[in-house]
Amino acid sequence: MSRIRHEHLRDFRYRGVRLATFACLAVVSFGTATVQAQTKITAGMVAHGPPQWPQYVAEELGWFKADNIDLQLVTAGGGGVAQVAAGSLDMAHSGYPDFARAALHGAPVRIVLSDFVGSPYGVFAKKTIKTTADLKGKLISIGGPNDITLIYIKPFLASAGLKLGDVDLVYAKAAGDRFAALAAGAVDAAILNPPTYFDAIAAGLTNLGDTKPYAEGIPFTVWGANTAWAAAHRDTLVAFARDYQKAVAWLYDPAHKQQAVDILVKRAHQKPDDSAKAYDYLIAKLKLFGSNGDVPDTVYAKMAEGLSEIGTIKAPFPPKSAIFDGSFVQAVH
Repeated sequence: MSRIRHEHLRDFRYRGVRLATFACLAVVSFGTATVQAQTKITAGMVAHGPPQWPQYVAEELGWFKADNIDLQLVTAGGGGVAQVAAGSLDMAHSGYPDFARAALHGAPVRIVLSDFVGSPYGVFAKKTIKTTADLKGKLISIGGPNDITLIYIKPFLASAGLKLGDVDLVYAKAAGDRFAALAAGAVDAAILNPPTYFDAIAAGLTNLGDTKPYAEGIPFTVWGANTAWAAAHRDTLVAFARDYQKAVAWLYDPAHKQQAVDILVKRAHQKPDDSAKAYDYLIAKLKLFGSNGDVPDTVYAKMAEGLSEIGTIKAPFPPKSAIFDGSFVQAVH
């Protein structure tokens, strides 16, 4: 009788251990599924290239995965600002005037991170054109009638005593299209950034100079988000900003140059030689990526002046909060 009781007790204990084990496995399984669940960010951009370098690094080095971010970059007209406003895209990477204009017109968008803190553009012309002053009466291709390239080209032309009315402008959002038009002789000059910047040099086109010295303090590109989406995914955006900051610090370490070049070649399908030159020009020389993605008041003043130059706003300028929500980059600290 005691043996029967002992066997029943042993069987009960065995079943208890099995149940406890199954319960633990269920908890582990559930926990693993929770950890692995990722937030998909569908983000628009003009084209793949160096401006998305920090995001390529964060993806390649596994930082996005560790933060449960699944970034899907898609090319979109105008960089995707209109689609962000409509809610069909969560975020977009574009020139800051595009987001500022949309926000000031009541669209549910805000800039959430500023990355390129200066102009990456040079102005190239046909071989027969030798100086900036020679552009008078000529046809120049820039990005758009009210975008960042207009803000950069205006003081560049002024350095040679030219006004916008002294030249004719045509528009192509992607630098590749502007370079193609210049190489084909369809336009007399174009504003170009890497890699087309280096393509123009290789083609022997006249390099009239960089625009950065004439537009100091005016940022180039920013990341903007749909405000409702941003509010619902605050932790994800803070992680996105944190990974941006890590990636920029990583890129500025010269020891990482070759790996950075390899990443750009892989992710943006850039030529190895152009990618190496882009690193030397944009990162080592100009240090164009801002360290934290924030927009200080002094920078906003420059941004507002740029918007005023293209007729988007007039003084007194709206508050910074009208176009920029800095809470995400600031939360990283």
